[in-house]
Amino acid sequence: NMDDWMISKKRYYGLALPIFKCENCGHFDVMGSEDELHERAVEGWDEFEGHSPHRPWVDTVKITCSECGSKVSRILEVGNPWLDAGIVPFSTLGYRHGSDAWKEWFPANWISESFPGQFRNWFYSMLTMGAVLEDTASFESVFSYALMRNEKGEEMHKSSGTAIWFEDAAEKMGVDSMRWVFARHDPAANINFGYGSADEVRRQFIIPLWNVYSFFITYAEIDQFDPKTPVPPVAERAELDRWILSELNQLVAETIQALEDFEPQTAARRSEAFVQSLSNWYVRRSRRRFWKSGLLNQGENSGDQDKLAAYATLYEVLVTLSKLLAPIIPFTTEAIYQNLVVRVGLGQESVHLDDYPVADEHVIDSRLTDVSRLAIRLSSMGRAARSKASIKVRQPLATAMIKTRTAEERSLLEQAGPQIIDELNVRDIVAFDADNEVLDYKLQANMPILGPKYGMELHYIIEALAAADAQEVAAKVDAGESVELSGYELEPEEILVSSDDREGFAVSIDAGYTVAIATEVTPELRLEGQARELVHRIQNMRRAADFDIADRIITYYQGDKNLSEVVRVHSDYIRQETLSDELLEGTAPSDAHSEDQNFDGIESTVALVRKA
Repeated sequence: NMDDWMISKKRYYGLALPIFKCENCGHFDVMGSEDELHERAVEGWDEFEGHSPHRPWVDTVKITCSECGSKVSRILEVGNPWLDAGIVPFSTLGYRHGSDAWKEWFPANWISESFPGQFRNWFYSMLTMGAVLEDTASFESVFSYALMRNEKGEEMHKSSGTAIWFEDAAEKMGVDSMRWVFARHDPAANINFGYGSADEVRRQFIIPLWNVYSFFITYAEIDQFDPKTPVPPVAERAELDRWILSELNQLVAETIQALEDFEPQTAARRSEAFVQSLSNWYVRRSRRRFWKSGLLNQGENSGDQDKLAAYATLYEVLVTLSKLLAPIIPFTTEAIYQNLVVRVGLGQESVHLDDYPVADEHVIDSRLTDVSRLAIRLSSMGRAARSKASIKVRQPLATAMIKTRTAEERSLLEQAGPQIIDELNVRDIVAFDADNEVLDYKLQANMPILGPKYGMELHYIIEALAAADAQEVAAKVDAGESVELSGYELEPEEILVSSDDREGFAVSIDAGYTVAIATEVTPELRLEGQARELVHRIQNMRRAADFDIADRIITYYQGDKNLSEVVRVHSDYIRQETLSDELLEGTAPSDAHSEDQNFDGIESTVALVRKA
């Protein structure tokens, strides 16, 4: 289906077409090989011998016309450059001379070029040459891609100032950001390349990855974590550790498969999702484990084993990621590997000299993956419901009611429950079956449909809808069933159903899931919420005072009786969370870092003193 192809060009340099046309009789001879040309040559062979079959040397050779005997020269045209390109696997590997190198390296495992220009040029010519000369393709796999445009989808041109030079891009974007932009993009679609797309990649992937690494090294140095220390077996670690290691090994397996299938965008986007889960779920939910007191430099039988397991797990994740992503972001991964591995005398000289990761199928736990993904989804919906009611997550609430899509998912709630309770800051979760337990429904006639259909009788239908059981009708409409009211059979699209959160609930619904947060705040819950808010304020003050994260402090406070009650009831919690050795009511020393803190109706002054 390629149709005719003009194979000649009126150029000087190119593959010399072996066509000798007689100017006397019009006959032409085609030379089938260099040996045949040598045999037929009557002039110029000495000048040509030892050179490649290009101009000017090949033009010195003359032959005798096989029809009339006249001396004949080669036509001046040369071959289309893609003919040259098509014989690359033959011309560069000594094919004409029976080279062992050609036998070893032919056909090519993989070739790559832009699809729009090459599918009928280089790809086609290589395929044709291989088929003609060896009855096989010249390559086993071809990876192609569409065009690169600027960020507005326009062609890049130097004259219009829309071109981006590599040196500028490398300097301003960072080469790893640039590489990730290409890796994550579907090669079948044009890519709109620019500083904005690189900045997005940096913000959404590279910086979150680096922040996780930074979090680890910050606390690992404080706690003197040594990766050579014997650690608890994976099976004995916390569920959170087992989950992230399961996800990690699943990522390794999927990345290897994607790269073997020449789908770098699949590998890149799966890695992005993993880093998001690592940062926003594993690290965030594990922070208290890293913050526990005690050092980890005294061997297996001392120190907190859960804390050690958390460090060992995050260390393994970061080192594995540095190896897994090294082919795509070589500089970021090398920096991580050098500090985590080479600096402590482990691994190879470089991440690029280490073995590529291999998935450990025994660590992959599909049920644990389902449990955690359900917990993540429901927690996100629960936070949305809190936001809808303008209730901060720091304010504890009594109950979250949850409806899942399937009975199987409902069975996972028992295992996912503790994570959801902690994430949503509720005392309990309750599974329920129907949205009408947390929603109030309103029914209306779809006037554009029912008006023309029933005319003067429409008011009877409106009255029937007002008197009907809204929840029952809503359930039938949701199920796509018709509804009979006062002798009228109404189709689902003829009834408009709207819903409002039932009083006392904030509800979030998405893709068949429902999460309803009970919004009542009892005095006990309010007091706990105020304690959490006070802790949050003190933590911000520690940062403002430039205290080290490990500094112990004395906290002074002054305020009304409500503040005193908060501190009295939740003093242990406040001391533990803020590293306060003492909570003292009264005036602070003059050198204390002091701020007025007003929240939830409480007016107070809080001051911090760093202990020597």
